[in-house]
Amino acid sequence: MAHHALIQLSTSEGIGRFILFEGLDHAMLVKPTVYGSPVLTAQAIYFLEQMESVAHVRGERALPPVELEYIVDNYLFEFAKRHPETRMTFRITEGRFWEDDFSSMYNSADQMFTETLALDQLNDPSVLEIRALNPADDIDLNDWNIGVNHANSVLTEYVENVSALLQKKVMVRVLPSELRDGYFGKLRVIKPHAPYIDVFQAIALEDVHPDLLGANSDRDVPARFRLLDTTTYGCETELGIEQIYATKRYTPILLSHFFSGVKERNPLKAYLAYYNVLEYYFEEAPALLLKSVRTELEQLKCVLELLTTEADITAKLSSAPADTHTAITSPLLTSVGPAIHGVDQSKPSLRDEFARWLYEIRCAVVHSKKTRRGSPTSGFEPYSATSSNVTVGIQIVRWLAILCIEKDYDLTNPSHP
Repeated sequence: MAHHALIQLSTSEGIGRFILFEGLDHAMLVKPTVYGSPVLTAQAIYFLEQMESVAHVRGERALPPVELEYIVDNYLFEFAKRHPETRMTFRITEGRFWEDDFSSMYNSADQMFTETLALDQLNDPSVLEIRALNPADDIDLNDWNIGVNHANSVLTEYVENVSALLQKKVMVRVLPSELRDGYFGKLRVIKPHAPYIDVFQAIALEDVHPDLLGANSDRDVPARFRLLDTTTYGCETELGIEQIYATKRYTPILLSHFFSGVKERNPLKAYLAYYNVLEYYFEEAPALLLKSVRTELEQLKCVLELLTTEADITAKLSSAPADTHTAITSPLLTSVGPAIHGVDQSKPSLRDEFARWLYEIRCAVVHSKKTRRGSPTSGFEPYSATSSNVTVGIQIVRWLAILCIEKDYDLTNPSHP
C-alpha cells in the first residue's frame, strides 16, 4: 500500500509548474497549491505567480518525519543547484496544515477561521437523517462534505460571472493627447497579465501525486500535464513538468546550514550560513592536505584548495557578469570603518586572494568592534543600505558551499559515483 505525505514549503511562490524528483527511496512532486482549505475565502482565479507550492512525497512504506525531511532536503539541494535564484526550502516558522477533529460534525476551512458541516449519512450509521430546510436547495446531502458542497454551488456561479467579465469589451473613442495615443475600437475591461487557473483547477491539484506524472515521463523530453478541464476564459490548460533525478544523500548538518542561507533574506545572516558550510572543514581540510595552519584564514585557504583549483577560481571570476566582476575586484564599502579591499587579480594565487576577501567580509559581518589594536575596523550595520553590499560575496560563498557539500559526499562515500 502506497504512503503519501504532504510537506509544507517556504518561499515557494511562483514556481508555476510541477517538479518531479526521483532517484531516492521515495519520489517527490512539488506542485502549486492553495493552502488553508479556502471556502469563504476562495478566489475565482489564482495567478500562478502568486501560488505557493507543496511537496507531495510518495513511497511504498511510511517514513519517520526525520527521514522524510531528509529526503526532501536532498532533493531540494539538487533543485537549488539548478536554480540559484530560488529560495525554496521546507524550513517553516508557522504551520499551515492541521488535523480535523473526527469526533466533531464540522471540518475546519479558511485557515481554521471557518467550519464546514461534514456528515456521512451513507457510511456513518449514527447519522439518521440530513434534510434540507429549504425545498429549493438541490445539494446532494448524501455527499459527506455538505458545507463545502453548498459553498461550491455559490462559487460555481461566481466563477462563471468572472469568466464572463474576462471576455467583456466596450467600444471606445479616444483622441490622442500629450499623455497617450488615441484609439477607436473595442477594448477589454479586464486584462490579466500573467498565467492563471480557476479555483476548481487549483483545488484539483491536491489529487495530483508523483505516480500520475512519473508513469508516462521521459526525462529527456519536455513534459506537460493536463489540468482539470474548465470553461473559465483564459485559464491555463497544462502545466510543465521539470524532472530532477537525484540519488545522493548529503550530510544533514551541511544541508541545514545551506538551506538556512537559501531561505535567509538578511544578507548578513545568509552569508554566515553559507560560510558555516565551509567552516565545517576548517580542521579537516588542512589535515587532508597535510598542512599545518595557525589561523582561521589559513584554514579557509586550505578549504578552498581542497575544493577548487586556480583554474576554477579564474574561470569563476572571468565568467561573472561585468557588474559582478567589478564588484568583486573593487573596494567593498562597509557601514563603518575602512572598505574591504577588492580581489587583486595580480596576486600570485587568486585562490588565496579570494580566501582573504571572503574572510574579511566574514569578520566585518561577525564583529562589531569599533577598533582593533587602536585602528578602526570594518563592520556592517544590520538592515542598513550598505549591508546589501555583502550580496556579491554571497554569490561566491554559496558556490563554494555547494562544492563543499559535494566534496564531503565524495570523501564520505568513496565507492559511490
